[in-house]
Amino acid sequence: MMWATIANKLRWSFRKNWPDVVGLLARYYPPFVFAEHPKSLDGVIPVFVFHSVEPVSFEAQLTFLKNNGYVTLNGDELLAVLKKEQPLPDNAVVLTFDDGTASLYSVAYPLLKKYGFRAISFLIPGCVPDEAPPAPDYGLYEHGQISRQALLERERGDFPLCSWQEIRKMHDSDVIDFQAHTMYHHLIHVSPQLVDFLHPNYDFYFYANIHVPLYYHNGRPNYRRNEPLGTPVYRAEPRMSGRPQYFDNETVREACVRFVQESGGMHFFEQPHWRRELVQFFRDQRKRHGDGRFESQREAYQAMLDDLRQCRAYIEERLPGKRVRHFCFPWFIGSDAAMQAAQEAGYEALYWGLRRDVRANRPGSDPLRIVRLEDRYVYRLPGAGRKPLTDLLKDKFLQNLPLFKQRLRQSL
Repeated sequence: MMWATIANKLRWSFRKNWPDVVGLLARYYPPFVFAEHPKSLDGVIPVFVFHSVEPVSFEAQLTFLKNNGYVTLNGDELLAVLKKEQPLPDNAVVLTFDDGTASLYSVAYPLLKKYGFRAISFLIPGCVPDEAPPAPDYGLYEHGQISRQALLERERGDFPLCSWQEIRKMHDSDVIDFQAHTMYHHLIHVSPQLVDFLHPNYDFYFYANIHVPLYYHNGRPNYRRNEPLGTPVYRAEPRMSGRPQYFDNETVREACVRFVQESGGMHFFEQPHWRRELVQFFRDQRKRHGDGRFESQREAYQAMLDDLRQCRAYIEERLPGKRVRHFCFPWFIGSDAAMQAAQEAGYEALYWGLRRDVRANRPGSDPLRIVRLEDRYVYRLPGAGRKPLTDLLKDKFLQNLPLFKQRLRQSL
């Protein structure tokens, strides 16, 4: 069981990081990333992806863009350029923010206004709170009255996402273009292969428990993903992967949860061999009660379509006058079926990470295959202050190494 858990962690790390490695080796990136002294973008429209941001590094990136004469496009402007309905402005880039974390409001929004830039943010409307505690004022940070940690504090607390109140303010300013990122950003089980149990050190992620797959209780989905300790975790993929969902046997799951509760609850996981004991109990229960079932391909398609439609309608309802035409795949993972469902749901532009079949966005490129680069590659754009590619890759390695070690320890 321990090896299955470790293998699952490594598989996800592979899925997340290997495309970048392959992209560098096979040169799937736009030409400016590798060029030594590029003088222009040569018709390329770089689209950069951000998640959480902190003030020092993000302002440095915006300063680089401003000093080198870059301009930003919103979603509909990018779509019009790709369709050749309007000309491509010189030095145009696109800044995208996934998830709508609290730093979008407390850090990115005031800095974008300060430098005269705009951005696109892909929301998870099913996880967005109506209200949240007031975010720290960026002006207080700028004048040295609060620390950088205080500015980011809410994102690490009970309200890590922007509220609808904050989203409406940013929307009304025309600085942030809000679009869709699925209704709940959820994983589904795609196999009866057991890979872990929910335990105190499980990687729940810092908001919305998005690393916990979706479970059903008496036929109803629990999108809060606040499942009890001892819950079996099976191999999972994003909903938009197009894979049929595996519905586990609820009797087996409930028996495992009761076993943990009756064996000391939290204290059960302090035992050195808790996995071995719980795996054996799980196997006995599954032998007794049987496996779960898979949904059909038709059911999988309908589930994706329903999510895509609901996500779009919800954002448009909460932001009157808003037209949602753009969709971003969570974890950068989609499928042909998801692309078809997205078009049926009314989306005209789809955003990914790297793709093997598209190296760069240009006028005339397919808007259903918009590729995006990590925000660190802002510094490979042509201009003064450009950084060596080796420095950016070294920084990425050093930044991700502690996180990888932490997640590996959580598997043991």
